[in-house]
Amino acid sequence: MRIRIRIIGCINDQKFTARVSGRTDPETGQASISLAYSNIPPLWHPFNYSDPLVLTPDYREEDEALNFRSLAQSGFTAACTIDFGYGLVLRKTAEIRWAGGELHGGYAIWGTARCPDIVGVEPYEEFMHPAGDGTLIAIGMAHWRTGSGEIIEACVSTRYKFDEPKDVLKIRQVRRSVATLSRSEDGLIVNGGYETVVSPL
Repeated sequence: MRIRIRIIGCINDQKFTARVSGRTDPETGQASISLAYSNIPPLWHPFNYSDPLVLTPDYREEDEALNFRSLAQSGFTAACTIDFGYGLVLRKTAEIRWAGGELHGGYAIWGTARCPDIVGVEPYEEFMHPAGDGTLIAIGMAHWRTGSGEIIEACVSTRYKFDEPKDVLKIRQVRRSVATLSRSEDGLIVNGGYETVVSPL
């Protein structure tokens, strides 16, 4: 499916926007995405935003696990906390819809982070648990590599709510993504290739 998303944010007291485009393939779990930023907040790196929730509807399904398009008729909302420790926290909300071969919607992200020198992102796993009809709660540990070889980590907790759920998740499952990211010379455009899969626990 085609991707069309708009992001608004305020990180480290600086506002920014971003336009997101790309494409997903649920058969292979592969996705490509491009984020065009208006500006980059100080002491933050755009590779920190490395888990685009707009990809979750089309994760490749494995062994009877269900991606988000199998769980909802036409969309979902998410509320997420990214906790780096030491009082450094980002919060993210998202509303994603799909229709006519397109994933569209918007995100908001705000808070405080100290990660200006990220050079890469480690593979990510999020463990998802049923929490009643049309609701999931999920947790994962995200890791980013810095130019000095150190690892920045954060605990990521998310609550998902599905619109008009067409199936109820009855099992715990895990979604996994591997991201390959690059950045334009002016630093304002991030391109990413993703390998994604959702599996039962």
